[in-house]
Amino acid sequence: MDRKQYEISIRREVMLEMYAGVLVRFLDYFKKEHIDPETAIGDSDVYLFLQAVDVCRSLSDMSSEEELIAAEGQLRIFRRVANRLNGYPADAPL
Repeated sequence: MDRKQYEISIRREVMLEMYAGVLVRFLDYFKKEHIDPETAIGDSDVYLFLQAVDVCRSLSDMSSEEELIAAEGQLRIFRRVANRLNGYPADAPL
């Protein structure tokens, strides 16, 4: 594995952990508000949660820096929303 691929692999692993934190924040909110993400069709927060799940699932297939940069940008948006829903500062760490 060359250095570039190694860096991408490490970055992907870090992002997987961060996405896990975001998903937990969403799930905490859903639990607190008695929202079932499987049945709350049309709820914008559930939609964002499902988008975060999709990106998280696709991280392992991402092999370019550009893909990871895009996923990181989405992560920032998801984190802000999940933090806002739970009453945390927008940029609170996970």
